[in-house]
Amino acid sequence: MRKIIALLVIILCLNTTAYRAFTLQPADEKIHDWVWNVLALPPSGGWNGEPGKSVKTALLWCEREISESSNGIAGHDVKFIFHSESQDLPTRQSITNNSHIIAVMSFAFSPDTDRELVSRLSGINVPLLIAGGENVLIDSGGRPINNIFALDMYRDYRCASFAEYAKRLYPKDKRIALAASRFTVNQEREAKICYTMLDDEGFMPMPYWTDASVRDSYYMMSEEIESFEGEQAGVVISFMGSMGAREIWRNFMRIRTSWRLWNVAEPDDVYLACRGMIFADQNVLLPTLGGFIETRRMLWRTRAMHVSDNVAAGRAVALYEWLKRAVDVIPQPVDNMPRNLLLQNLSRVHGIPFGNQTLNISPSLHRPSARNVFIVEIRNREYSELDTVNTKALVYVPSY
Repeated sequence: MRKIIALLVIILCLNTTAYRAFTLQPADEKIHDWVWNVLALPPSGGWNGEPGKSVKTALLWCEREISESSNGIAGHDVKFIFHSESQDLPTRQSITNNSHIIAVMSFAFSPDTDRELVSRLSGINVPLLIAGGENVLIDSGGRPINNIFALDMYRDYRCASFAEYAKRLYPKDKRIALAASRFTVNQEREAKICYTMLDDEGFMPMPYWTDASVRDSYYMMSEEIESFEGEQAGVVISFMGSMGAREIWRNFMRIRTSWRLWNVAEPDDVYLACRGMIFADQNVLLPTLGGFIETRRMLWRTRAMHVSDNVAAGRAVALYEWLKRAVDVIPQPVDNMPRNLLLQNLSRVHGIPFGNQTLNISPSLHRPSARNVFIVEIRNREYSELDTVNTKALVYVPSY
C-alpha cells in the first residue's frame, strides 16, 4: 500500500512539474538573453494582405538567416514580433519598458500612421525605422530626430529631380514657369526651392502666384503662356495640387499649346486621363524597374519562400540590412545593447541593398543621401518612363 501511495505522489509531482514548465515557459513568450526583439508594424491591410504577407515572409527569412549563421548578429538571435493591426499603436512606455526590444519597424505605408508613431516614439533610445516615409517629417528644429529613420527621401526631392532633368534636357534660355499658390505653405515653399535650384543652373524661371480658389486665374495664366507660343514653347512646373494641375492641363488642351506640364505631386490614378503630364517620383516604377525581382528569387532559391509583392519584401530586407549593419560595427562582444551607439551607427550605414540600388544613409537626414528618381509621362492611361535621375536628398527647410 505504501508503495502505491509513493508511486502516486511521484506521478503527481511529475505532472505538476510538467504543468509548471508548460504554463510558465511557453515557447512563444520565453525571452532568452541572447534573443533581441524587433517589433514590426503591418501595412494597412494587416499581415494577411499581399504587402503584409510579403513583408512577414521576408522578415521570417531574415530571422532564419540570423539564427543559422555562425555568429548571428553580434552573437545574438533576432526575433521579429508581428504587431496585430487590431492592437493599439505602441507607446513610449510600452517600448522603453521592454529591455529586449532593440528596434521598431513600421511597414504601415501610411503617412498618418507613421506620423502618429513619430509623435509617440520620438526621443526615446529605441530606433523607429520607417519603410517609406516620403510624406513624413522626421525633423525637429532643423535637425533629424535622434531615433527616427526613413527609407524614402522627403517629398522635396522632386524639386531637385526636375531641376536636374531640365538641365539635362534644355538650353538655359528655355522658358520655365512655376505655378503655385502663396496661400498653401508647402506649395510656396517647394516652388521657391525649385526656383532657386533652376536659377542656380542658369535658367530664368518665371513664377506665377495664383489663387487656387479663383478658376479664372488658371485661364489667365494659360493666356499669358500662349502669348509666348510664337516665341518659344516652354514648361510649366505645377505646385498646385491635384485640382490645380488638372485645371492647368485642361487649359493647355483648350488652347492646344506645345508647352509641357510637369507636376510636382505623387503619381496617382486621378491623373491618368491627363496625357502628356510629366512626374518625378522615387517609387512609381519600382515594381517593374526597381530590380526587386531578385529579392523574390533570393527568398525562393535559398528557402523556398514565396512573396507576391516584391517591393514590400525588398523594403523589409532593406530595413533588416540597415539594422544589421549598424549592430555589426558595435565593438564585440555585445552583452547588452549600447542603445545610443546603435542610434549613431544607424545614421551612418552605407551599402544598403535596395533592389538595383545601393543606399547610403546621411547623418544630417536619417534618410538615404540619394535615390534614383523616375521621370515618367502619362501615355495610354499609364505611367511610362522617360528618364531616371539620381537625385540627392535635400535638407528640410521649413520656410523659404
